[in-house]
Amino acid sequence: MANMTIGPKIKKLRQQKGLTQEQLAEALGYSGKSVISHIEKGDADMTYEKILFLLRKFDLDANSLFDGEIKKRKRKRRKARARKVQPEVEEANENIKRVAIYIHGLHGSAKEADFYKFLKGYDVKGLEYSQEGKPWELKEPIQNEFKKLTKGYDEVIVIANSIGAFYAYEYLSSYKIKKAFFISPIVSMFQQIVDLMAMYGIKDKELERKKFITLEDGNVLSYDFYQHVSTDDDNWKVPTEILYGAFDQMVYMGSMMEFLENHPQAKLTVKSESEHHFSSPEEMKFIKNWINKNLD
Repeated sequence: MANMTIGPKIKKLRQQKGLTQEQLAEALGYSGKSVISHIEKGDADMTYEKILFLLRKFDLDANSLFDGEIKKRKRKRRKARARKVQPEVEEANENIKRVAIYIHGLHGSAKEADFYKFLKGYDVKGLEYSQEGKPWELKEPIQNEFKKLTKGYDEVIVIANSIGAFYAYEYLSSYKIKKAFFISPIVSMFQQIVDLMAMYGIKDKELERKKFITLEDGNVLSYDFYQHVSTDDDNWKVPTEILYGAFDQMVYMGSMMEFLENHPQAKLTVKSESEHHFSSPEEMKFIKNWINKNLD
């Protein structure tokens, strides 16, 4: 990771917390202040693990470290649009029909959408898909269901959980979506597949030769799908809020940072003490407040 941007931000955060370089070095497990000095100057790297520990230790928003370039890009885009588009008078929006589409995670259910009925002014609907379907087989069914659920609505937002977020950014990028909320999103399907292959001792050459491998747990690996997701190339341009548990063991912070770098319209919130699955009353309350706070 290049720290030419992050280094000065770490320095600023350290000063805001009233810490010396020695104190920050000790908190992060470094041998001395010289390491922090080099990081702040931008000529030394801070690993993703250390960054995540820093976020946890001082309860920081990841965007305070990573959104500098994102903001610059957004400003450029706004200026470009302002030059091309003349201001228009907004019409009264009392009659706008709004819908929130919830896409559940693995072993979840569309019925989970009931929780999100706290959204005022939105009809809330759950998008169901076959749990037996393989990810590469679900594109058309998910798109058809999405079109059916959003028909007749003027404004659409998406709330997606875990692998549901993958289905959103992979299969729904061509649809008109005002905003998305991703909870513990699988931001790198490639990494998930690589982890499964490592767990079962499967080499890529073996997968290439067999094309499909059924695992003991019933999951099926596809070489073509493995090749497809290895590029991490998608067309997702929707403004997206991401909620990530600081102790998520399924989604690596490195994968999350890469997703943010590739999607400058996305913003990350890190929930301290939480894991991949948000389920406790406190966590569900946090989700509710997080969505209401960031709902434009």
